[in-house]
Amino acid sequence: MNVKRNYEILSVSKGIHNPFVKMKVTLSDGSAVIRFGLDEDTYENMKEIVSKNYFDSLAKGYRFELLPNYATYQELENNQPVYMGSIKCIQGKWAKNLQFPCTARFAGNLEWFKQAVYSIEDIKHLSVEE
Repeated sequence: MNVKRNYEILSVSKGIHNPFVKMKVTLSDGSAVIRFGLDEDTYENMKEIVSKNYFDSLAKGYRFELLPNYATYQELENNQPVYMGSIKCIQGKWAKNLQFPCTARFAGNLEWFKQAVYSIEDIKHLSVEE
């Protein structure tokens, strides 16, 4: 069972082969820093959120956490599902949840993480150096 349900975002970057989010994940048996692959659309939307200071543009100490849940709804015009991820922006005593459009693939990866990851061993293949 996960100890902490939010995952601290350390960076949102583009690698040689694909974009990714580097996160610190805390589970019942410890913590690990992982590289979680992103598709291009989700990367662009996530990058936009973590590039802004939402409370005070000069303030330091902003922290972002990826929430492990996503929302989905059906577009009326084209009958296509729309997926929304959530990032919590934290600065001092203030916090704000920010939604961003993501892909079905990213939502599925979040679901896998939430349902199948119980220990650091489960994500060792995603681990990177801090």
